[in-house]
Amino acid sequence: MKKKLIRTLTSISCSNLVKSKRSQVTIFILAAVAIVAVIIILFAFRNTISISFSKQTLPNPQQDMESCISENVENALDIILPQGGYISPENYKLYNNIKVAYLCYNKNYYAPCINQEPLYLDRLKLEIKNYISSKVEDCFYNLKKDYEKRNFKVSLEPGELQVELNPKQIDIIITRKLSLEKNQETQSWEKFRARILSPLYDLAVIASEIVNGEARDCDFDYFKVSSDYPKFKIERTFTDDSNKIYLVGDKLQFATRSCALPGAY
Repeated sequence: MKKKLIRTLTSISCSNLVKSKRSQVTIFILAAVAIVAVIIILFAFRNTISISFSKQTLPNPQQDMESCISENVENALDIILPQGGYISPENYKLYNNIKVAYLCYNKNYYAPCINQEPLYLDRLKLEIKNYISSKVEDCFYNLKKDYEKRNFKVSLEPGELQVELNPKQIDIIITRKLSLEKNQETQSWEKFRARILSPLYDLAVIASEIVNGEARDCDFDYFKVSSDYPKFKIERTFTDDSNKIYLVGDKLQFATRSCALPGAY
């Protein structure tokens, strides 16, 4: 009886062992098939995959240029705002060691001032453009050199720079073609933009209203302008030589000389 039981157990054990080995062989075969299939897929789509990965690793010149342009526009604003909107004022009142440009001026007494900048927004755009033009060229030059160090073949064509003043922001638009080539792959950009948050447009509109009032009535309607632009504070200082210094929004500073009276202040 014991011998039969032992033979039975041995038979069952051998059977399970055979099944286990067969299962392992099956698993190995399936794994091998899966590996071969993956290899086949990789070879079949190797071109598509390589392009996808390579494009993900390409640098972003738009982002680089936006940062460089914005920095230079901010620098321009730091210069022009205290000086009446000019990089280098020619007709100005020296006030607190700052050359504050006259936006409305008449050297004679009793006579209303003459608006020096009837197209003030255009003047501001020109001043910003003149200041940043050469610096934008430096931005592109440094960008080109940086990409060449990374083994990119760089093609950079001449272009145009445009400055737009809009409510709450300054928009810089550069139309210029840049091409980057590496590993027989090429990407191109034809337009670069930078948007700088700034109240310059609104400050210029307020300044123009003040100047128009000074030129017409030797003064301006403070309460009307203040109610039309409640977000911006307007300060006026009378100097001892018949000049007025205006500060609009704690940023834009300019001077006027209108209907001056001898020894009035």
